[in-house]
Amino acid sequence: MDLAIDGGQTGLRLALCSRGRVEEIRQAPGLSYAEGSPAKAVLERIGSGWSGLGTICMGLTTLLDDHDALADGLLAMAERVMITTDVVTSHAGAFAGGRGVVLAAGTGAIALGVADTVRQVDGWGYLYGDAGGGFWIGRQGLDAAYRGFDGRAEAGALTERAQAVWGDLAELPGLLYLSPDAVARIARFAVHVFELAERDATARAIVSEAGRELASTVAAAARCFSEDGQVVPVAWTGRLLRDSRLRAAFGAELAARLPLARLQPPAGDSLAGAALLAAADDPGVYDSMIRTVTR
Repeated sequence: MDLAIDGGQTGLRLALCSRGRVEEIRQAPGLSYAEGSPAKAVLERIGSGWSGLGTICMGLTTLLDDHDALADGLLAMAERVMITTDVVTSHAGAFAGGRGVVLAAGTGAIALGVADTVRQVDGWGYLYGDAGGGFWIGRQGLDAAYRGFDGRAEAGALTERAQAVWGDLAELPGLLYLSPDAVARIARFAVHVFELAERDATARAIVSEAGRELASTVAAAARCFSEDGQVVPVAWTGRLLRDSRLRAAFGAELAARLPLARLQPPAGDSLAGAALLAAADDPGVYDSMIRTVTR
C-alpha cells in the first residue's frame, strides 16, 4: 500500500492507495505558515500509526523548513518518499502526466503548464502572490469592509458582514495578527464575498478582478506551448472555482487572453495525482519538481 497526501492551509487529506487508486481517505488540520516548524507539523498530522508502506507521496502548499527531517521521519514508515508541491500533484491528477495547464485555486493560487516546456506561474504565497486566490479575495473583502468602517468609503454590505462574522472591527487586528491560522481565517471570508456579490457592487468587483487574475496566471503558464495554433487543455482544481460567478469571470477573461484554451474537467484531483505518482516507477515530466528519497 502507498500513502498519498494533499496538504493545504485549510486542511490536509491522507489516502491509503493501491496501484494508484485511492482506497481510504482521512482528514487532518491544515498547515499554517506561522507554525514554528512546518516539517514537524506535517509529521505530527500524519501520525505514527503507519508502517510497511511502499511509497509516501505528498503535495504541499506550505513551504518546508527542513526537507531532510521530514524525509527521514517518513522513511521510518515507507520504502520511498516523494515530496513536491500541490500543483504538481494537481497536474498529475488532472492530466495523468499529459500536456495541459492546471490551475490550483484554493487559499492560494498557482498554475503549472506542461507541454514543450514546463512553466509554473504564481504560487508565491500570501505576502506577494497567489493573485485571485481565497486569501486574496478575503483580504480584498476585509479591505473594503475597513474602508467602510473607518469612513474612507461609505459603509456597505462587506462592512456589515465583517462585523457579523467577527464583531467589533476595532478589535479584529489584535485577534488576526496574533493568530497562527490568520491566512486560513482571512481566506474563509472569501465565501462571504461570493455570497454578497449577488447584490453588492463592491463584492462583485472583487470577484470579477479575482477571475481576471486567475486567467492571467493560466495564460502565462500556457506559454509552455511553444507552437502557434495549438489547443491548450486547461483544468482547474480546488474549491474556489466552484463559485459560479468567479468561474464565469475566469472563463470570460481566459477566452479573451487565450482563445485556444479549452476548459475541461480534471481527470482527478491533487490527492488522485499523488496516488498516481506514488504508484509510478518513474515520475516522468515531474521528476525535476519532486524530491525523492529511498530507504
